[in-house]
Amino acid sequence: MWRAGMLSPPAPSTAWRMLRAGADVPTGLGRVLAVSTARWPQRVALRDDHGPLTYLALSEAVDAAALAFGDSHDVGPGDRIGVMCRNGRNFVVAVFAAARLGADVVLLNTDFRGAALESTIRSQTLSLVIADAEFADLISATGTPVADPGMRSTRGTLPTPDREGSVVLLTSGTTGSPRGVPRDPDIGALLSMVTTVLDRTGLRTGSRMVVAVPLFHAFGLATMGLTLGLGGTVIVRSRFDPVATVNQCVRHRAHALMVVPAMLPRILDADLTPGSRVPGVVLSGGSALSPATTRRFTDRFGDVLFNGYGSSEVALATLATPADLRRRPGTVGRAVTGVRIAVIDDDGRPVPTGTTGRVFVGGDSSVAEYVGGASKDVHDGLVATGDLGSLDTSGLLHIIGREDDMIVSGGENVYPQALENVLAGHPGVADACAFGVPDTRFGQRLAALVVPAGDITSNDLHEHLHSRVSRFERPRDVVFVDAIPRNAAGKVDRRAARSLSVEEEI
Repeated sequence: MWRAGMLSPPAPSTAWRMLRAGADVPTGLGRVLAVSTARWPQRVALRDDHGPLTYLALSEAVDAAALAFGDSHDVGPGDRIGVMCRNGRNFVVAVFAAARLGADVVLLNTDFRGAALESTIRSQTLSLVIADAEFADLISATGTPVADPGMRSTRGTLPTPDREGSVVLLTSGTTGSPRGVPRDPDIGALLSMVTTVLDRTGLRTGSRMVVAVPLFHAFGLATMGLTLGLGGTVIVRSRFDPVATVNQCVRHRAHALMVVPAMLPRILDADLTPGSRVPGVVLSGGSALSPATTRRFTDRFGDVLFNGYGSSEVALATLATPADLRRRPGTVGRAVTGVRIAVIDDDGRPVPTGTTGRVFVGGDSSVAEYVGGASKDVHDGLVATGDLGSLDTSGLLHIIGREDDMIVSGGENVYPQALENVLAGHPGVADACAFGVPDTRFGQRLAALVVPAGDITSNDLHEHLHSRVSRFERPRDVVFVDAIPRNAAGKVDRRAARSLSVEEEI
């Protein structure tokens, strides 16, 4: 923390401003911005498609927006406000403004449409949604009031709310309806996470971070909060483009790039300017990182790749360093400070080293209950992640796949992610996903979608898999596609994948 510059004492006058700012804003999220603004008012807080915003300009925009939302829509402490914006100042201002009002802020996936959007708005009991113009008609069609994130008011002083609001993150919803996870501010938990990230990555105050992941995602929101808490610059684009993102890193001399794993092959395959480099820290998270992608990226750009593991429910749980990934490509690393990891069987007993079991995580940031009362399994104070994994002899955690993705084929447990990793290791495969389909003989069997990286046939894949996976792990059905269906957070949408017709067989 000292090396990162977080403990360097400010001047007495600045320290007084920071204390005043923190006292005036009771919400944890709002306090991060208020304190950093008091310390570094003229530093650039945000760069987006429209240019830079200093901390002072951002804070002034937040207060003016909060006044406008409160006056025009009569919202305030205790209300639930949705935010549906792409990466940029609209999202940042809307989230902080809603928090400044003392409201609970629900982050909506920009891919939501139709029934999924309406059911989420209803289940989260939203009284207002702040949305980019492209989403305004979609929100209005649900009968929910919608606000322009560009609204501003300077009618007077914003009153201090009498309650701390929560930021509600929605689960990815790849296997069912999204559920809300309330993230109540916890300074101790935040410091534990920050300590680990700074210690393992070498980032420090003033770091410039290109955030390519969606800000409504847990990973994106955490990165935004970390960067602003460090007095750094959050650099975003409204839509991901591999060439433009790498150019952003170079142009602004970024210290870090935050991505989901699906973005890494696109960067590797992009027509980059000769000599283009990525920052010294490339942090991947949000979904599974395959060993094949890890090796390709590391061989191309060097030891810059980190792999984080967590979820909306447990926040950041582990972090793998480049050294970890060199030794064990695909590992998610070791637990962050203040977090416990356990891999247990169905009876709650720890499994032996190297044995697959259910992954449970415990720490100050873990949340076991969703908005509305549903809950996750809890064991000895640890929360179920819904993942299957194992711990190796050096204490590194390896994720095998989701519990609800595992299938039983002819009495054998089969893990789709394991097959995906092997498929991705073929040089003719750019991307792949696997999933279970009904089978009259074996109950279930694996099928796969493959995005080719060149000329590849079913026979090529058959030969590749023959010596690498067991017979019951080989997909009988495969279809070559242009792209794997994924949600906005980069996770495979297996329901959409299953709906694609199978055109070839192995």
